[in-house]
Amino acid sequence: MKFRLPGATAIAAALVAMAVAAPLAIAPAYAQQPGQMQLTKQMVAPMNEARNAMLAKDWVTAKTKLDAAAAQAKTPNDKAQLERLRLYMAAENKDGKQQVVSINTLIASGTLTPDETKEYKSALAKAHLDAGDQAASNAAARAYVDEYGGTPDQLIRVADNFIKANDAATGLTYAEKAVAAARAANTKPPESWFTLQMRALNTLGQMDKYYAVEEQIVAEYPKEIYWKELIARAQKEPKYGLAAKLDMFRTLQAAGVKLTAQESSVAGDEALKRGLPNEAVAFLEAAGVSSDFDTKNLASAKALVASDKAGLAKETADVLKKGDGPAIASLGEAHLSYGDNAKAIEVLKAALAKGIADTGEADLVKLHLGVAQYRSGDKDAARATWAEVKSDNGAGVLARNWDLISRIK
Repeated sequence: MKFRLPGATAIAAALVAMAVAAPLAIAPAYAQQPGQMQLTKQMVAPMNEARNAMLAKDWVTAKTKLDAAAAQAKTPNDKAQLERLRLYMAAENKDGKQQVVSINTLIASGTLTPDETKEYKSALAKAHLDAGDQAASNAAARAYVDEYGGTPDQLIRVADNFIKANDAATGLTYAEKAVAAARAANTKPPESWFTLQMRALNTLGQMDKYYAVEEQIVAEYPKEIYWKELIARAQKEPKYGLAAKLDMFRTLQAAGVKLTAQESSVAGDEALKRGLPNEAVAFLEAAGVSSDFDTKNLASAKALVASDKAGLAKETADVLKKGDGPAIASLGEAHLSYGDNAKAIEVLKAALAKGIADTGEADLVKLHLGVAQYRSGDKDAARATWAEVKSDNGAGVLARNWDLISRIK
């Protein structure tokens, strides 16, 4: 926690400005103000002598003189001024325990202005850290930002320290406050602030919120690593299976994720099995064919494209007259694979109107319909369609990601 310690710098400057020998020369360390109480006369000499010893780094003499001054202290102001010098000496000597004692004594003295109180409270976190007490430092920093609000940087430091101390729940609270404070100041939160939240949420097992934060980060820092995790989580859905596999690869491509050769091989093979040769060619050629398996699939896909495309219009007309919902939907997907978005929209809507009994299967059709609408330029219609997709077979996750893609890409 890098809260600034005001004691050493501010008090040193005040000490240098003090008169050395004049009676009643010692005044409150920050500034003399009309009517402000000064020291008891008997304290002036030992306090000035302590001050001179401190400036000379003669700490033994300084302590002796401070002890002599303490014997003459009569008023709260006397004791407060004495404690300021003790704090200065403790800060110079990295004596964290004494810094904590002196700061708390000053805060409790009733002699500080509101601004001074705030400044000394801000010093407590660093003082506890110098004393080797990380837990107390964390608590002091938290108390400070709770009372005074804190800057976004201070809030995120509080968050980081609590997460490091295995208090993910508290850390998450302050990480969220840091992001909110940055946004309120019209400042873009750093990427690390989002990943800190994700770390806490992962520890807490709150994965829905984890992915919601990842959606925020990918909108501002659109890296492949985030897109891939968001989209590939479709595989973790309870009813995920082969029906959504090809759609996962399509979604990755739409997000700008470069598929590996293995992923492209799997996607191409799946497209070919589903009777989508044009899409199989696109996947396999993009990856660069390097195996006998892919070479065979690519040759088969290329051989099918011409005849498949030529007969698609007649087959669609026949199935629209006599086919059921799933059969019509498969032809809508075929039109989508050739980039005929208008026809894909028409056929996919017809399939849904005909009726598809299985909700998960129907949601995959709606997923495809939204893609066709998006590719045709009608983002609002696409988002409305995707909003209906809720199935836990991967379709719901992929629809959410397509919505995100439509807002970012």
